[in-house]
Amino acid sequence: MTSLAREERLRLASLLRKVGPDAPTLCEGWKTRDLAVHLVMRDRDLPAIMGEHLKLFAKRHERVDELLRNTPWIELVGKLAQGPTAWNPSSWGVGVDSIMNTAEFLIHHEDVRRAQPGWHQRELGTQVQKDMLGLVRALALPYALRRGIHLVLKPRGFDELRAGRTNNSTVTVSGLPVELLLYLFGRESRAMVDVRESAPLSGDDDAEVVGGTPDEIAAAEEDTSTGEWPMIVQQEKRKRGPVIERPEGAEI
Repeated sequence: MTSLAREERLRLASLLRKVGPDAPTLCEGWKTRDLAVHLVMRDRDLPAIMGEHLKLFAKRHERVDELLRNTPWIELVGKLAQGPTAWNPSSWGVGVDSIMNTAEFLIHHEDVRRAQPGWHQRELGTQVQKDMLGLVRALALPYALRRGIHLVLKPRGFDELRAGRTNNSTVTVSGLPVELLLYLFGRESRAMVDVRESAPLSGDDDAEVVGGTPDEIAAAEEDTSTGEWPMIVQQEKRKRGPVIERPEGAEI
């Protein structure tokens, strides 16, 4: 059985071969080579990828980054298509791969697709849309609190979601779940959504925060991370498998 994570990986690899290493992406400051290096490092050296944000692993990140940037383009994309190495948890079965990589590769595939001229919205099917709802829910609260808004999400075909403090301006975003996911990940300009702003629901300075449990709200309010994955989502991802050290001498 081929998972959506695997399908999106292969589709992205195929597109990267076509557009080459210097094509634009929706990731600010990144061309396609930057994105490919990031994803191959994520597959093959998890401590190195942590060096993007943690000083402890910064030198390891620099060393692996340089090695991958000097890899010929077709070989680099081939490593991406091949997938994670045996010590990466996402190689331990379709279930783990789906949890760790479906949103990652779906979003980054769209990062390349939607940065090219003449792109079009794909038909991904109801099950894919349904599968993305959980991540949309997890992202809604930190997104709303960071931007100081009361966020109303209307995923087409599914129940409405609300998050944020109700005395802030209300921003209502409507669209398919995958489009909402792209919007919440900062791809607002290319997400196929309808956005409307309206007055706050409450004028009370102590208005409640909606969209999560007390613990989730506290975690989202304290989150100062700058990565594209909010801390509440990073914590959920870390629960799914340990960081595996690359064996000495192993090929990247």
